[in-house]
Amino acid sequence: MLRIIAAALAALLAGLPGAPLAQERPSEEDLFGAPPAEAAPAPAAPSRGSIEEDLFGERSGGREGPTGRIAKEREDPLRIGGQLYLRAATTWQDGVQPADWPLSSPGLLDVYLDARPNDRVRAFALGRLRHDPTAEGEVEDPLARLLGSVPASATDAVLDQLWVNFDLGRRAFVTAGKQHVKWGVGRAWTPTDFLHRQARDPLDVFDARTGTSMLKVHVPWEARGWNAYGIVLLEDTAARPVATRRLGRLGAGARVEAVLGTFELGLDALVADGRKPRFGADASLGIWELDLYAEAALRSGASLERWKRVPGSAAPLELERIRWRGLTPQIVAGGSWSRNYTDEDAVTVALEYAWDRTGYDDATIYPYLLAVPFLFPGEPSPFSTFQLSRHQAGIFVLLPAPGRWNDTTFGFSALASLSDGSAVVRLDHSVLALTWLRVETYVAGHVGTRGGAYRFALDVDPADLAGVPLPPGVGRVVVPPSVLDLGVALRVDL
Repeated sequence: MLRIIAAALAALLAGLPGAPLAQERPSEEDLFGAPPAEAAPAPAAPSRGSIEEDLFGERSGGREGPTGRIAKEREDPLRIGGQLYLRAATTWQDGVQPADWPLSSPGLLDVYLDARPNDRVRAFALGRLRHDPTAEGEVEDPLARLLGSVPASATDAVLDQLWVNFDLGRRAFVTAGKQHVKWGVGRAWTPTDFLHRQARDPLDVFDARTGTSMLKVHVPWEARGWNAYGIVLLEDTAARPVATRRLGRLGAGARVEAVLGTFELGLDALVADGRKPRFGADASLGIWELDLYAEAALRSGASLERWKRVPGSAAPLELERIRWRGLTPQIVAGGSWSRNYTDEDAVTVALEYAWDRTGYDDATIYPYLLAVPFLFPGEPSPFSTFQLSRHQAGIFVLLPAPGRWNDTTFGFSALASLSDGSAVVRLDHSVLALTWLRVETYVAGHVGTRGGAYRFALDVDPADLAGVPLPPGVGRVVVPPSVLDLGVALRVDL
């Protein structure tokens, strides 16, 4: 394992070429704003200072580093900010009275500390506080009890990011700590997002996943606009993680990116002890007004464990794990088109298709997946709406600031399982009020096959649950299909 890590870092520091950074999770600059980066000047002759000075430069008033520049100190190096996000959501369920519709009201507070003592060093920390008053007390929802998703507390706190960034001679850039790094170019489905433990919900307006602890080294090739990255993972990103308490458990990865005119190519790989290697490739191409892209992941196994009923078994809930042989590819392909319909207004339309060899072909297995954590203690739930089907497709339309509505944005999206015939269609609306307050609303309709991934329904008889160690009070479980999701949110940048 150490040889693999050493080889990956050695190749990176040798200056392998690579490509522009793929679409990553929105950084703190995107969320909160940041001062523009200074353009790096052409390298100058190295000085005769110490190795430390050559790499990092002196703290103040000292000799210049190898680029002929001195790190510029700032009078006010610390910024404090964040955002407050409050949401209320409910779901209209088929045949259920409005008084019995499920309700959630999660509140979220992000607070960050951003320290930039000079233009070569940056430290960043972001903590997140969550609170949902509707989660207090006993949970009545039978599906929530069946899934064991009863929260321990209505309030919890997590650490989203904690990292420091610096450069080595302005030629290599190091980021160490808990951070967000996304590989690949997919929008709704991201098969090469190896550096997050969970896949992102493509319909969620806010990415609530926390960062991953790692050491990242970035070496740009400025003359060509190419990039290379090396990663050492300090935590396991598998769905069922194992503690990383020895050097042999460290994971290692690398990514190279190249730009050839309007064509961009990225190649990446990730290895870890006890896990089979994962490889990825992505490409994007601009043609006229079209932006085409594709992404493929090659693995040995599935991103989520897949299960099947034991053939010929008389037991209603006897399942076994599916064992895969050879590589199990997952492919995403899509494109977007933007067009101005006035001098100042534009509309963007995107299409995306996803294929996963390990996905399910029909919906009959879905109810049985809910029992996996009970039948096999310690196993994570394999039920994830956006990762169940073998064939899926999506369409997205973005209409920002149309006409005189300069503070308003409309979004339309539709995701469909081509394997089971279910879909969800959603309309989002956002308006900026009182300069700082953003009001967001959405409505989403579930259509197609009853019991499909996007219109899930459940009716489990107690006889089918025999032998399953369920939580107390769980008997017959009936979950009607969803008709409409309704939500409103308030967002304020702090």
